[in-house]
This record gives sequence, C-alpha cells and structure tokens, in this order.
Amino acid sequence: MDNQNKMYLINKIFNNETIRTVWDKEEEKYFISVVDVVDVLVDRKRTTKILELVKK
Repeated sequence: MDNQNKMYLINKIFNNETIRTVWDKEEEKYFISVVDVVDVLVDRKRTTKILELVKK
C-alpha cells in the first residue's frame, strides 16, 4: 500500500485554531503537530522558546 492511501491530513479545530493531524489508516493512529498544540495553549510569541527548551 502506498503512503497516499495510508495517510490522510485532517485539520482539527481547537479553540478556533487549526491543529494539523495525520490519520494513519493502517495503524489506526493520529499523529498531531506538537507545534500547533503549543501555539493554541500558550502565547504564540513564547512557542518558539518553549519548543527550544523541550528539544534540550
């Protein structure tokens, strides 16, 4: 099975913001953009700093 039939991009709405997610049909799992979630939960100006700390 090729990836085009396996993975589906689905945008979810949370607090009127878009969260990018991908649905893996084979594994029946969602993969969610951490950057988008952090953006929604905290002030966007702080997102980059928070993600830099998480990477360390």
